[in-house]
Amino acid sequence: MRYCDHCENEQPTTEVEKAVRFTFRGKQILIQQRMAICSECGQRVYDEELDDAALKQVSNAYAVQYGMTGAQIAAVRAQYGIGIRPFAKILGIGSASISRHEAGDLPSEKHLEIYRQLQLNPQSILNYHQLNKSKLTPREQKQLETVLEKWQPEEEQDDGGIIESIHKPFEGTEMTGFSLFNLDKFVHMILFYTARGVAKTKLMKLLWYADFIRFKRQIVSISGAAYTRAQFGPVPAEHDMTLAHLKHMGMIDIDERLNDEGWTLLTIKAVHSFDSTMFDPDELRILEEVQERFADYGSRRISDYSHEELAWRETLDGKPISYTYAAALRDL
Repeated sequence: MRYCDHCENEQPTTEVEKAVRFTFRGKQILIQQRMAICSECGQRVYDEELDDAALKQVSNAYAVQYGMTGAQIAAVRAQYGIGIRPFAKILGIGSASISRHEAGDLPSEKHLEIYRQLQLNPQSILNYHQLNKSKLTPREQKQLETVLEKWQPEEEQDDGGIIESIHKPFEGTEMTGFSLFNLDKFVHMILFYTARGVAKTKLMKLLWYADFIRFKRQIVSISGAAYTRAQFGPVPAEHDMTLAHLKHMGMIDIDERLNDEGWTLLTIKAVHSFDSTMFDPDELRILEEVQERFADYGSRRISDYSHEELAWRETLDGKPISYTYAAALRDL
């Protein structure tokens, strides 16, 4: 017996399964939802247990189709043999959050991107360790040195080499426009757009539009960088890691502050001179066109604008964006 709002009384019910489509994190998720039906009037009857189960189904379906399951996330950590607490410190994620993620709770887009990166490129744990090792206790640090030793490359890479290693797996494919990655051009593109300081979210879109517009017009990008689909639009592959290393190289400064609504605002500003001789006249013209086109756009507006591009709409979250989508890009 369950209470039926339509009958305004306790009534016998039957349980049925029905295909129902939910919108979850911007994605359409179809599940077979089990629901209670009033035997008297035929209307659906609210049942907290069944509705909670449906939400869990949606979450699980999303994780399988677009994210990572708890078991997959647990496997990422298991490949290193690292405890939750030091693993959390290395990644900059709360240990309680990692425990929940491994138990099946969906991680945020930011955390999901980190797990995917470690899943696809296990050696990238070394980059996180380098950036966050100061958070470890001496005992944890000593234990991890032995654990992570097997992931060390034969020769230590410098900051530039690490950035190059991010894009190298995609070189010569449609994900880099069939080009080789040019670190110098990529860095100086960033210096061009950050000369007066620019919000991180907007910078990511300016870089993407510059490379993809050039590919649309000339069938070759400017930098040969790989870009991935993120919640707020296209971004260079492993962009957070890239910015951290550029800061360590003394190329940029990153200003972090909270706004009145509690959001973290990141502003990137060049501290190294831009070298225009890195680019040919056509490349410089495109850099300038992109800057002028979006001069009055803030982070939210340019993100929304990029969401209208076929490249973003048809690429799965966290996946690399093919340069073949440049043909459908709105020109400047």
